[in-house]
Amino acid sequence: MVSKYTSFWHKQASLAVGFFAAAPLVVSTAIAPAQAHDDTEYYIGLDGLQVLTSGTYAGLDNPNYNRLTFLTAHRGANPASNHFHSIGTYSYLGSVDSPSINKTSANNRIPETYTGIPPLKLLPGTGIYAGRLISYDTHEEYSNLNIQSITSLAGATEEDDQYLFNSSRGRWQSSLAGATIGLQLLEISRGLNIANEAGVNILNTPGDIYTLGSGDDFSFTPTFWTQKTATPGTYSATFKLVDLSSNNYLESGTFSFDFRVEKVPEPSTTIALGFAGLLALSISHLKKRTVKSLN
Repeated sequence: MVSKYTSFWHKQASLAVGFFAAAPLVVSTAIAPAQAHDDTEYYIGLDGLQVLTSGTYAGLDNPNYNRLTFLTAHRGANPASNHFHSIGTYSYLGSVDSPSINKTSANNRIPETYTGIPPLKLLPGTGIYAGRLISYDTHEEYSNLNIQSITSLAGATEEDDQYLFNSSRGRWQSSLAGATIGLQLLEISRGLNIANEAGVNILNTPGDIYTLGSGDDFSFTPTFWTQKTATPGTYSATFKLVDLSSNNYLESGTFSFDFRVEKVPEPSTTIALGFAGLLALSISHLKKRTVKSLN
């Protein structure tokens, strides 16, 4: 009888060894970033609404008229419901009779606060980003950081994009021809960095401006990163849009991107915890079989 359960134990131990041999590969796969997709989430437009038509301050001049506006696209299962949310626009404060103007708004963060979505996760990088945690398009909402002019949708043939472009009665459809769009850094958490598509650090100091492009034809995808050893927590960067040309379209309101660094268990710790779990399971099975045989 002892021999029987000794044999059972050896079988369970062998299964455990096989499981842990594969464990590092499983862990690696779990944190690998997803491949990018084509659905741009962020656009820049020019606000063409002169007078507010809804809300507490309906009837007052729109403080964002002729201002550059940072927009996030919301696409639904029904394309007819597609629309934009303006992020970090100028807004009114106080009484309707004598309001003051604020240089930002209640909806001024990505991910948008009302959604309850946590800050975008920074994940292990490869290649030139080896040893760093970086922003990725993970197919999760807000994670595709590509930024384009809204007029890039003007000639779109897909129904999804047509509804998006024509939403809000074409409020942000005005051409940016002649404009030179700059992204100005206002604040940034210590340890957070920003790189362009070539991996070159940009916007190193508050006040710095990075040129996104000119007119209606530009596309820019920033990479936000920290060192792999960065302290777990939330990291943020705050910006506004400015026109660097002589057209002098008015600057946007301020808006922020929030990212998070999570504490990742060491591979040896993950394996040890898994081994302990399987060991406990094996002992439990052994005890049950022993009790059953004795009965």
